[in-house]
Amino acid sequence: MKKIFGIAAAVLCSATMAAYADSATHAQSKANKEQAEADYKTAKANCKSMSGSEKKACLKDAKANYKAAKSTAKTDAKADVANNTAR
Repeated sequence: MKKIFGIAAAVLCSATMAAYADSATHAQSKANKEQAEADYKTAKANCKSMSGSEKKACLKDAKANYKAAKSTAKTDAKADVANNTAR
């Protein structure tokens, strides 16, 4: 009987740790996306002082950096989930 309780406790602990890892991954992914958005807003604000083709290039570069950062955050989140489920 003690053996069954020990096994049940071990299973419960491992399930709890897996759930914690998933929530931590989700929180980090959300933080990365929010950081990308904040960086994008800052970059757009810096472009406002420019004019003409320089401003267009600045906004285009800001948007490209934003999309890259957001894509990286999404890819990292998927990799973290894959690593956590593989364990």
